[in-house]
Amino acid sequence: MRKKLTAGLMTTCLSAATLALLPAGSAQAAEMMCSPGSQKYTWSTVSKSPVVTHRKAIEHYTDGTVVKTVSAQSVTSITASVTATSGVEVSGNVALASLSGKVGLELKAEGSKTKTTAESIQHRLSTRGKYVLYAGTMKTQGYYTQFRCDRGTRWVNTGNYGKAISFTVATEGGLRCGTSVPAGSLAAYAKRYC
Repeated sequence: MRKKLTAGLMTTCLSAATLALLPAGSAQAAEMMCSPGSQKYTWSTVSKSPVVTHRKAIEHYTDGTVVKTVSAQSVTSITASVTATSGVEVSGNVALASLSGKVGLELKAEGSKTKTTAESIQHRLSTRGKYVLYAGTMKTQGYYTQFRCDRGTRWVNTGNYGKAISFTVATEGGLRCGTSVPAGSLAAYAKRYC
């Protein structure tokens, strides 16, 4: 019995000695789950929708194929922006970078705006009928909640929340009215102007 007790005490002492010899930094690093002071955003009600920013309706009833260049007027403008809880400062570009990762699109930085002057659009007209030439983008928006890393051990809700809006690269094109186009595409949205 005394031998078992002695052996147990020796094992305990050796374990304690081993722990004491481990570098303090190693033990702390193992406990870190985030970088102290860093921030992250969680998103809800995120949406993506095509928006036509410029359009021009034309008709083609001449024989043969014609390449037409038109000056399409601006009909809608989008500004990338981030709103926050009253009195709170939030880095708009950091929030939009987070939203960009969420939706898998390259979004424009805060303050960016779609072109408000006329857009020159070229399209080949080969079939008789009415056409809509257009330019547009994918508008993205969502509501965020901000979290801060507390001493590297947990994420803490800062109580800061708000809304972010942005858009991706511009796209242009043309369609003959009556043509079938994919649902949810920019062309499908442009068909309403036929």
